[in-house]
Amino acid sequence: MSEQCGFCGAVYWKKEKNTAHKYTKCCHDGKVQLPAFPDAPELLKALLTENSPDAKNYRQRIREYNSALAFASMGAQIKPPRGTGPHCYRLHGQLHHRVSPLYASDQHKESYGQFYIFDSSEATKKRLLNNQNCSQHVFEKLDFTLREINPFAQSYLQMHRLVQEHLTTSVKMVFLGDKNLNMRRYNALTLCTEVAAIFVGDNGEPPANRGICVYQVEDTCQNILNIL
Repeated sequence: MSEQCGFCGAVYWKKEKNTAHKYTKCCHDGKVQLPAFPDAPELLKALLTENSPDAKNYRQRIREYNSALAFASMGAQIKPPRGTGPHCYRLHGQLHHRVSPLYASDQHKESYGQFYIFDSSEATKKRLLNNQNCSQHVFEKLDFTLREINPFAQSYLQMHRLVQEHLTTSVKMVFLGDKNLNMRRYNALTLCTEVAAIFVGDNGEPPANRGICVYQVEDTCQNILNIL
């Protein structure tokens, strides 16, 4: 990609010019102006660019780190096509995500958002059980960063604290989804009050189609067909 838009700086292949010999698939000659992306946390910049042992381990095991720190997992029925042709990743039915309740049950170990109610060192030990080739030091730093900047991590911890204050009362947390948002763009949320509402007691339950409900304890993870 050697060519560049003169307005927004988007890069193109040389043959992508339109009939007017312009590159217009990005901002339409400057008519669309989007705010610049915020800077990534310094920790991620270092892990992605430096040559330290921690950074090398992170890049080599980046999928393991991503899965271990995720709040949900992907679920689908995978149906490879028959025959001996090229590899094809084919899904049958609807794609969904799996999100855990606040606490693990007797049948299931801690996973996903449940880790964020533990202190950072304990959460790291639990993650390392299934990711022994990852660095404990990197896990600790990533966990600390997520607790500082990620509103979902803050929401899980806030729900846990409310459960401890209301031991005999039902507590539910709903991740809010706005049907008016354009889901094709990323809407950056920065505060836990923007992404979740926590309900103490059985009153005030929002409509079922407004978001994802996280309960205190359930036997299995919950399947979510439309995640935010």
